[in-house]
Amino acid sequence: MRAGQRLLAQDGYEVCLFPCEAMYVTNVEHGVLALDFGPRDTAGERISPMNCYAPFSGSVVYTGNDHNLILESDNLVHMPDGSLQYGRVLVAHSWIAPTLGQHFTQGQLFYKTGDYGQSTAEHLHMEIARVPKKATRKWNESGIGLYNAIHMWNGMYVNDTTILYDGDFNWHTYQGGVTPSPAGYGRKTDFPWILYYNRLRRKRR
Repeated sequence: MRAGQRLLAQDGYEVCLFPCEAMYVTNVEHGVLALDFGPRDTAGERISPMNCYAPFSGSVVYTGNDHNLILESDNLVHMPDGSLQYGRVLVAHSWIAPTLGQHFTQGQLFYKTGDYGQSTAEHLHMEIARVPKKATRKWNESGIGLYNAIHMWNGMYVNDTTILYDGDFNWHTYQGGVTPSPAGYGRKTDFPWILYYNRLRRKRR
């Protein structure tokens, strides 16, 4: 997604979007469903830091020692696995300390890459979960991953994200949707749906 981008389904609920302009998967070995993403621009050049935009409108419901936070959606959100539930996104390692209770609108800058805490290189550590009726439980049994976490390619669409390296996973774009008004994006050309589906559907899960 891009800065300021918002996307609603025809029913008025937001579509959960991958929160960066470029995707470069660097690590999948966490023992949980989190992935790490390297800080790259859309041309593939390394940048520091990389901006991360709110994948949906929501509030920070947790902050931790690695400057990690959990952003929880205000309302139900659409995800690529076909679900319409509340979403939670966990991110970690920014040098900017998060603020508990802070609210973000979809597309608003809410995080940056970093190597703060238990990290050896700058990156974005991220995990996503879908939760029924904003469940109070936040962590899985191990205490290191989100409760009800799902694979990220089942939780986030990649509309307007430049795919540099996708980790060989089956990412999807959302077909259709509307831009809320006013939002700073009013022209049809503001959302050029770059379809990766024909290439990505061949990727294994």
